[in-house]
Amino acid sequence: MLVFNCTKAAVEFFTVTRQGKKVSPLEPAPHKTIAESIETPAFPNGVDTDTNGGFQWQWVLHCVSIKRKKYLLAMDYQSRFCITVLAGKKGDIYQFLNTFEPMLKACFHSLANENGADTVEVECCIDHYDREVNDCAFHPRSDRSVQAHLNDVHWHLERHCYEDGMLLEDVDLLGFNLFSGQFPRNSKHKKGHFFPNEEFVNQWQQWALEPQPVDMSNVIVLRHHRQ
Repeated sequence: MLVFNCTKAAVEFFTVTRQGKKVSPLEPAPHKTIAESIETPAFPNGVDTDTNGGFQWQWVLHCVSIKRKKYLLAMDYQSRFCITVLAGKKGDIYQFLNTFEPMLKACFHSLANENGADTVEVECCIDHYDREVNDCAFHPRSDRSVQAHLNDVHWHLERHCYEDGMLLEDVDLLGFNLFSGQFPRNSKHKKGHFFPNEEFVNQWQQWALEPQPVDMSNVIVLRHHRQ
């Protein structure tokens, strides 16, 4: 399950005004912090916690504007790997998902190959993702540490757009995502510095072998909207 914790800017992007009223598909988070949700996953009424146990992948989603173009930056809470995509229509969550998922897989595929994984292993990991990740949730919640790293990615994105040209094509955004993941990060949840690109691949491979409990609250079904 994908859980997108939206910063104030992302909440604003996914909020639209209809008939004079602000409408948002986001639901309140089950806990105050992301760490709490990881430690004690919450399940809605009617969900069997035993049969629905699985994977929970926490992301922090941010929105920035550069030269009148909006970008959505989704950073993995654990590895701090960031997926940057062009923002689509304001308020359209499904358009975001249909842009995010292919980029997510493309990033893993490229990095796994660079790290020496063979094609069979890569495809097995992606197939595992498709089987296990069928739901997602969006919450208005952020994290100060992740936000600091998002601000750094935003700086690199802005510099690239102004000095080397706008990133408008998927192949260019893929290259930027791999570039931004090569800088060392730190987190109170890990000892010493680490590199998002390496953590991202290792995390995915470990998950494919050892599924973790999933937070199924306020879900949106992904399989109905994949293209």
